[in-house]
Amino acid sequence: MQIIFRLLSYLPIGLIIVALIGNISCLLIFRLNKNFRNISSMVYLSFTAVFDTLSLFEWNLNLFLRPNFNLKLEYLNLFNCKFIIFIQFFSLQSSAILLSLMCIDRFMTIISKPGSIFTRLPFSTNKSAYVWSILTLIFIFMLNSHILIFNGNFMQNSIENVTKDEILNGIIVNDTKIEIFIRRKEKCFWYSPNFKFITIWNRVNLIVRNFIPFTLMLVFNTLLITMTLMSNKKGFINKSTIRKRRLTISILSITFAFILMTMPSSILHAFFYEKFAKKYYGVILIRSLDFVSFSFNSTLFLNCFITNRKFRNYIRNIISNMFLKKF
Repeated sequence: MQIIFRLLSYLPIGLIIVALIGNISCLLIFRLNKNFRNISSMVYLSFTAVFDTLSLFEWNLNLFLRPNFNLKLEYLNLFNCKFIIFIQFFSLQSSAILLSLMCIDRFMTIISKPGSIFTRLPFSTNKSAYVWSILTLIFIFMLNSHILIFNGNFMQNSIENVTKDEILNGIIVNDTKIEIFIRRKEKCFWYSPNFKFITIWNRVNLIVRNFIPFTLMLVFNTLLITMTLMSNKKGFINKSTIRKRRLTISILSITFAFILMTMPSSILHAFFYEKFAKKYYGVILIRSLDFVSFSFNSTLFLNCFITNRKFRNYIRNIISNMFLKKF
């Protein structure tokens, strides 16, 4: 079984490589190409591409390092325990909230018409998308900042009795002194000897990363489907509607993939992790669901390529130009 785990340990490295290539490509395309950079939804996806990539390193590198080198990143030192765990929660939650904001922004863009009250709401522009994204990152940073302060600060006191014999006026006297030795033990996921925070924070993470985004995505995705994909029943099909529909399909695909791929892993970690972690097949289930969950963070490029024709044509043109230059 150790050989199987060692062979499987190379899969996460492949996931990181795919994510780096795909997410960085998406970031460059969304920010540099004129067909995408003026679309507010692409601002949210640009930030998502960054935090999707950051979220992959802790879990995936550990799966590679532990069976091959008997190492875990967060246990190397106190700084790693604080910073890496913080980045893990911060990046996953940021990515999820940004995706849900993208759904809201897309709905506001679809429903806004000249003269309507929706045009005065702070959505549908690049400026508003940057403001919402930055405010979200600040909020998520503050929400998880306690990890940087308290995580791994478990201190244990070691008390020893030291007895010294002294001669006083020709008589041996036992002089007992108590010396206290404070020994730092870096225990990651612990705030104190009696408080292991990870169980509680996994449940908070489930709410922030899954339940809140799930609710927002479900509501606004339903509204998007009603407003665009079913608009043909009312006879409103035109070029503008078709363009809106194409981008909406891409957004729906990304957000529904997020719900389906990440929810099972988050629920397991929040409520059933300790039960399953004690069993061999439970560990396999945990790792399998985690792999599916983190796979989502590497699929942005693939999702855009499949569902967004403008994105797909742009990639094809790049490949065609590269091929023509060589030959």
